[in-house]
Amino acid sequence: MFDAGVAAGLVLLLYLERTLAPVPVLAAGLLMAVALLWRRRHPVPVLAAVYALALGHLALRPSVRMFDVAVLVAMYSVVKYETRPRWGYLAGAGAAAGVLLAALTEQRNNDNGWTVLAVVGAVTVAVWFTAYGVRTRRLYIASLEDRAATLERERDHVSRLAAADERAAIARELHDVIAHSLSVMIVQADGASYTLDPSATEARAALGTIATTGREALTDMRRVLSVLRGPASPPSASAVTPLVGPEDERRRHGLAELETVFGRASAAGLRVTLDTAGSSRPLTPAEDLTAYRIVQESVTNAIRHAGRGAALTIRLEHSADGLTITATDDGGAAASGPAPLARDRAPVAGRCAGHGLVGMRERAAVHGGTFTAGPDGNGGWRVVATIPFRAGVAEAGGSGA
Repeated sequence: MFDAGVAAGLVLLLYLERTLAPVPVLAAGLLMAVALLWRRRHPVPVLAAVYALALGHLALRPSVRMFDVAVLVAMYSVVKYETRPRWGYLAGAGAAAGVLLAALTEQRNNDNGWTVLAVVGAVTVAVWFTAYGVRTRRLYIASLEDRAATLERERDHVSRLAAADERAAIARELHDVIAHSLSVMIVQADGASYTLDPSATEARAALGTIATTGREALTDMRRVLSVLRGPASPPSASAVTPLVGPEDERRRHGLAELETVFGRASAAGLRVTLDTAGSSRPLTPAEDLTAYRIVQESVTNAIRHAGRGAALTIRLEHSADGLTITATDDGGAAASGPAPLARDRAPVAGRCAGHGLVGMRERAAVHGGTFTAGPDGNGGWRVVATIPFRAGVAEAGGSGA
C-alpha cells in the first residue's frame, strides 16, 4: 500500500510536468513510477530499471525533472532492503554519477550546475545515509529478536531438562516412602498368617497373596527405579552450601525435621520464623516429604538471593482441604537495589536443593497441588504452595507410619 502511494506521488509529479516535457520523457517517468511498485521485493532490478530510464529521458531531453526523485527512492530501497551490502554502495555510486551528470546538464542549459550539484548532491548523501541508518537499525532489531527467540528456546529446553531431572529425584524419594509402606504391608501380612487358625485356609491364602504381590511390586519398583538412578551432579563453584549433608540423603524427611533446617539457616545468617495456623492432621509420608522439600528449598533460595541478615517467614496453614505453605522473605540486601522483574531461584548444590522453582512446582503437582512464586511488592520474594489432602488417605498414612 505504501509503495502504491509512492508510485502515485510520482505520477502526480508527472502530471504537473505534462506541459513541460515531451511524451517520450513522460512515458519514461511513468515506467519509473510503475517499477517502484516492486522496490521492496526486487530492489536491485528496480534500481537498474529506474537508472536506465533516467539516463534515457536525459538523452531525449537534457533536463532534470521532478519525477527524477524516483532515483533517490530506488537508491534508498537498495540500501535498506538488499541483503548484500555491496549493492548499496554501488547504488550510492550510481546516484553520485547521476548527480554529476545532472549538474553538467543544467550547467549547459541554465548555467546553474553548481547549485544543482550542491543541493541535489546534499539531498542524495542525506538519503543514502538515512537508508543506511534504517538498515542498520532493522538488522540490529532482527538480531535482537533472533537472540531472544534462541534464549527462549534454550530456556524452555533447560526447563524441560530440569523438570525431568527433578521428576527422577522425586521418584527416587517416593521409592523410599513406598518401599517402607510395602515392607510394612508384607511384614503385617506374614505376621497375620502365622496367627490364623490352621483351618482358615482361605484367609491364609489371601494373606499369602498379599505378601507375594507386595514382594513382587517391591522388586519391580526397584528394577524400574534403577533406570532413574544416576551419578550425583558435582556442586558448582558458585553454589550455596546445602542445608542437608550427604549423610542425610537416604533418610526419610518430614516437617518434624524443620528445626534442623532452620538451625543451619540461622548459622548461614538467615533469620527464620515459623508460623502455623489451623488444626494439623496427619500427612502421608509422601505429603510430609513434599512439604519438607518445599520449605527446605524456600530456605535455601532465601539464603542465596536475599543474603545474610535477611528475614524469612514460613507459614504452614492447615485446613480440611489441605496444607498451604507460604514462604516470604524481606529481600535482605537485594531489597535496597532495583526491584527484580523476575528473580531467578536457581538450584544450589546437593539433591536437597532440586531445581529451584521447577522442583517445587513439580513436587506440588505430584499431589495435584498448586504453586506460585514472585516478588511480593516490598522488595522480597513470596512462594505459595498447596498440597491438597486426599479423602481417607491422610488418616491411614498417619496411623500406618
